[in-house]
Amino acid sequence: MNTTVIRGAPVSSGIARGLAVVLSEGGLATAPRRTIDETEVGTELAKFQAALREATQTLTALQQDVLLKVGRREAAIFDAQILMLRDPAFISEVQTRCATKRLNIEAAVSEVVQRFTEMFGAIDDVYMRERAADVRDVGRRVLDILLKQQTAVVSIPEGSIVVAPELLPSETARMNLGAIRGLVTERGGKTSHTAILTRSLGIPAVIGAAQATTLIRSGDALIVDGTAGTVFVNPRPAVVAEYERLEAHLRSYREELREQIDLPAETPDGTRVHLAANIGKAADADAAALFRADGIGLYRTEFNFLIRDRCPTADEQLVIYETVIARIAPREVVLRLLDLGSDKALPYFPLPAEPNPALGLRGLRLLLAHRALLDAQLEAVLRLAPQHAVALSLPGVTGPEDVRAIRGALEDVRARLREAGCACRDRLRLGAMIETPAAAMLTGPIAREVDFLSVGTNDLIQYVLAADRTSHEMLAHYDPLHPAVLRTLKAIVDAAAAESKPVSICGEMAGNSAYTAILLGLGVRSLSVTPGEILEIKRCVRALRLPEATALAADLLRLDTPDEVRARLAATSVPRPRDPGAS
Repeated sequence: MNTTVIRGAPVSSGIARGLAVVLSEGGLATAPRRTIDETEVGTELAKFQAALREATQTLTALQQDVLLKVGRREAAIFDAQILMLRDPAFISEVQTRCATKRLNIEAAVSEVVQRFTEMFGAIDDVYMRERAADVRDVGRRVLDILLKQQTAVVSIPEGSIVVAPELLPSETARMNLGAIRGLVTERGGKTSHTAILTRSLGIPAVIGAAQATTLIRSGDALIVDGTAGTVFVNPRPAVVAEYERLEAHLRSYREELREQIDLPAETPDGTRVHLAANIGKAADADAAALFRADGIGLYRTEFNFLIRDRCPTADEQLVIYETVIARIAPREVVLRLLDLGSDKALPYFPLPAEPNPALGLRGLRLLLAHRALLDAQLEAVLRLAPQHAVALSLPGVTGPEDVRAIRGALEDVRARLREAGCACRDRLRLGAMIETPAAAMLTGPIAREVDFLSVGTNDLIQYVLAADRTSHEMLAHYDPLHPAVLRTLKAIVDAAAAESKPVSICGEMAGNSAYTAILLGLGVRSLSVTPGEILEIKRCVRALRLPEATALAADLLRLDTPDEVRARLAATSVPRPRDPGAS
């Protein structure tokens, strides 16, 4: 029997060996479409409300089951689905289609779910785009109830590797997760809730494995390499032997990482690195606390707006922020002001189409143009209790005048609150995101206006290199090791140091241990990464000696091409990302 090799994207590292269980496409149930009489509208809407109640009950029960079997952070991924079942925008649109278009309720639900799925799927932000799977999951649940279809629970034999076109979060949670050794899907994303579940459980997983359900049959022997994103179908004995060796090394590597949790992020020669977490919702703060993050270096607040049918009020935002702060207290939380525009749009806050969204109305420019949106968020932040360790970061800064404009807005909101007799904070640490070439060139003047700086390398790299980070065609040109990027980062760090202001790196470069030595060598002493990256970055920091990292960075800054940088890195003895499969 010949070995077939299928390549995809890794989402949960590790090696899994077992027999395949191939699942068929789930998808939305086929909803019959018919025109109803006016007299039927009331009955149809009552069916819809009953279905929403039943779906909420079953989803809440599923969440409790995940809470008991897996943990609180993993159970929290179903919060967004429960919120959608109560979402006034979703409910209202279904009701409107039923009442005004005279559609039967099943067809109305199907149409709205399709529209919401397409809306999320069109967002450039990867995290938000992958929420489309949650929309499909909720839609299928409601339609199954309306159509009186029983949702099947798939029986998975012990030690199996599940192969499917796509697995929605509730499908994954209903399986006997203890029986699954690995997971292979044709669709999905690294930040999908199914990926989060598999990572939490330590189940090796590969997504984007094209034609996996066609090339693999139930009963085939599989090896899933969740580190490289490779699936071997009916592997040869030599391949099996090699992966047995790799599994032994991976077990040793995981044990080593677990030992890092309570250790400081400190180099052997005593340089301490502030290692914080990037989060997008309250559940992420639990993970940050679990991995002993030094705080929240970047709290992206957009998720709280994207899951609603209207802008959350200042009161609602206050509750949300207090919940996050409580989970990581007493460590500091840096909230980034709402970073909307172009790729991140709100259905209830329409913006005109732009020919070049990456250079369009976004970040601070958008907020200052829509003061009601800005003022509500500033009010919520100012009303946070004085004992809370909280700071505010400003996205899309291009010069000191942007910071001054926000300071003016803060004073306006503070004055209104005091006039109304509402307690508010007298002092708020303010920071600026350095993510545009303009901000990089004006780091010094900007630093004089703020308490700290955060470098958003994702946007900074794309603007410095004129390479859209969301474009497949530009992948080869979007290069963190380009000398222009390294020199820009060095200039930012030096300008911040000249003003005695701390600077943190919070983009993807911070979370990739391939760049840890370079960043420390450039003078960076604060990193903010996703919670799951904390231990690997800490391991790398603890293996580095600062003089070696500084010498390496100095060498790289003298080079003129990315190829030269890579050649120098390949020849260096400075610790780099460890290959857990290496002997």
